[in-house]
Amino acid sequence: MSEGVLLGDIGGTSSRFALTGDDGRPTQVRAIDNDDVASLEAGIARYLDATGARPRAAVLAVAAAIRGPDIAMTNRAWRFHLDDLKARFGFAHIRAINDFEAQAWALPWLGPDDLHRIGGPSEPAPGPKVVFGPGTGLGVAALVPHDRGWRAVASEGGHVSFGPAADDEQPVFERLRTQQCVTAEWVLSGPGLARLHAALHPGTASLAPEAIVKAAQAGDTAATATTRLFARLIGRFAGDLALMFKATGGVYVSGGVGQALGAGLDEKIFRAAFEAHPPYQALLAEIPTHLITHPQPGLLGCAALARAASS
Repeated sequence: MSEGVLLGDIGGTSSRFALTGDDGRPTQVRAIDNDDVASLEAGIARYLDATGARPRAAVLAVAAAIRGPDIAMTNRAWRFHLDDLKARFGFAHIRAINDFEAQAWALPWLGPDDLHRIGGPSEPAPGPKVVFGPGTGLGVAALVPHDRGWRAVASEGGHVSFGPAADDEQPVFERLRTQQCVTAEWVLSGPGLARLHAALHPGTASLAPEAIVKAAQAGDTAATATTRLFARLIGRFAGDLALMFKATGGVYVSGGVGQALGAGLDEKIFRAAFEAHPPYQALLAEIPTHLITHPQPGLLGCAALARAASS
C-alpha cells in the first residue's frame, strides 16, 4: 500500500527513519545502528520491511556535502546514488539534503516543549536563525527569511579553523595541533570531546565521550573540567555563528553530544563565551540561545520540507 513520504536522517553512527503522518509530522519512527547494515539501501529496506510501508517519495537528510545525486558520506564509508534508490524502492520523487539543513527547516516547527533555553531573551526577534550541533561530526546550517517564508542555507561550517582565545587554552590547543590542523569539528564533536579531555589531562587514560559525560555528571573533577571547557568553546563558536548570520532569530544547539550533556552543559560558561565578542556584546546579549530537546529534529525538518514541496 502506497502511503506518505519516507523520511530519513542518516548520520555517521546511526540512522532514523519515519513516514509522514496525517498531520504532516513524522510517525512510525525507528532507529538503526549503521554498523548493523551494509549500506543505506539495506537500512531503508529493513525499515520498509518492518513497517510494511510503500511510500511514494522520500526526503533524506544526510551527514554529507550534497553536490548532486551521487553522495558520499563524511563520517561513514557509505556511497549511494539517488537514482538507484529511486529505482530500487519505486519512489516517484527522492530528495537529499544536508542533515543540518534539515534541522534548519525544523526550527519553525519546534514548540516550547522541544527547547531548553540556555540564555538570552525568552523570545527571538525576527531574522535569521542558526542551528549547529556536535555529534559524530559538527553540523551547521541557517534559516533565513525569504519572501513570506524561509530558505535553509546548508554549510560546512564545522570544518572552519578553530583555535585558543585565552591563556589557559594555549597548551591544550598546542597538544591538539600535534595531531592535525585544528578545526571546530576536531574539538566540538563526540570524538572531539575525547580529544579535548586527553589534551587537557595529558598522560591520563583515554575516555570515550559517553564516559566523560557520565563521569562529569557524577562529579569527577577531571571530567568536569573537560565539560566546562567544552561549554566555553561551544559557546564561543555559537557566538561566531550568530555574528556570521546576524542571527537575531536565535542560535540553536542540537546534536547527540549537546543532548547528552543536557543540564550538564554549564549555561553561565556557555553564555559568557557566546557574548564575549567585542565590540558586539550588546548585539549578542539580545540573541536567545536554546538547546533542542526534540528527539528527532532531522526527521521533523524532512517532514517540513516534504510538506513545503507538496503545497
